[in-house]
Amino acid sequence: MQGAMKIRVNSEKCSGCHLCEMVCSIYHLGVVNINRSAIHIQKDDLETGACEPIVCRQCEKMPCMAKNNQNSAEYRVRFIWEQGLSETCPFMALFHWNDEVYHCDLCGGEPQCIRVCSTGAIDIEYGYDT
Repeated sequence: MQGAMKIRVNSEKCSGCHLCEMVCSIYHLGVVNINRSAIHIQKDDLETGACEPIVCRQCEKMPCMAKNNQNSAEYRVRFIWEQGLSETCPFMALFHWNDEVYHCDLCGGEPQCIRVCSTGAIDIEYGYDT
């Protein structure tokens, strides 16, 4: 079995341009707002200057759903989740803005963020995290 599609991150290649965040919010919501994106660039401005894309790992068992009585299969394909779920991700890869939580739904199988990442910091791979 090939496993689930997920986004592979290579932090060493990330330039911190934020194009992935912008295209995510445009694709899903029709606005440019990096706060309303399911991928975020975490920057270490004070020490190394390194940038790291943070995005849902598409876990097979979805530990973010473990404490909730939600249908994980239904939520896996949803972009906007309820606010309480952002605190349950062990990888801190669910982002909230106001009362909404943004989850990577892989753009229905064609992640737009990968299309705009010119450095190759994010790419597709198949398999599961825990």
